[in-house]
Amino acid sequence: YCSNPKCPAKNERYIEHFVSVFDIYELGPKVLKRFKDEGLITDAADIFSLDKGDIEILERFGEKSAENIIEEIKSKKKISLSKFLWALGILHVGEETARDLANHFETLENLTKASLEKINEIENIGPAVSRSVHEFFSDKNNLNFIDKLKKNGVVVEKFQKVKGGKFTGLTFVLTGTLSTMSRESAKAKILERGGKVAGSVSKNTSFVVAGVEAGSKLKDAQKLGVPVLTEEDFLKRIA
Repeated sequence: YCSNPKCPAKNERYIEHFVSVFDIYELGPKVLKRFKDEGLITDAADIFSLDKGDIEILERFGEKSAENIIEEIKSKKKISLSKFLWALGILHVGEETARDLANHFETLENLTKASLEKINEIENIGPAVSRSVHEFFSDKNNLNFIDKLKKNGVVVEKFQKVKGGKFTGLTFVLTGTLSTMSRESAKAKILERGGKVAGSVSKNTSFVVAGVEAGSKLKDAQKLGVPVLTEEDFLKRIA
């Protein structure tokens, strides 16, 4: 899928990051380096095609050790969408941003096909991050790498939204500074109750939560007639 030996997915540090996010504890940096040196793996996807026979013939790896490694790899083939996105090592996408992307798009397929504008709609995801995510999924080498992971048995689970929460069907936009909690905490409370958080105000916005020094989003809400909640109003609703 990527003939360049300097392809990011073949980078040792990348493979270590990938394995760490997948929680494959048996594969530490030294083991991964050995597997790479021995030609057993060229990228992170190859890990999922290893079998016991590949490993037990190596010096210092016995049958039991090989068995343990393979069993753990098998047990970690299913992964949540947010962790998978984090594992991919997309520039500017850490654990929190990966969670935001998963919550917004729900499936890997939806995100793969998303336009730059759609990605940019997400709260706390600015133009640089949106561009990075869009470029990553526009690169056929990255898509081929994902296909290779799937062919080797990796299953990316659909993001499970909260059903029947008090905010189900409601979309919030946050603006300004909240005194009792961080923006991330407020966002988490909305998501926990089944709501959505958007990055910009539109006619589909249910409420704008306005903290201190609320910016242009407050003006947008007033223009569109979107209800505005003070921090006190918001706290009452999440109580």
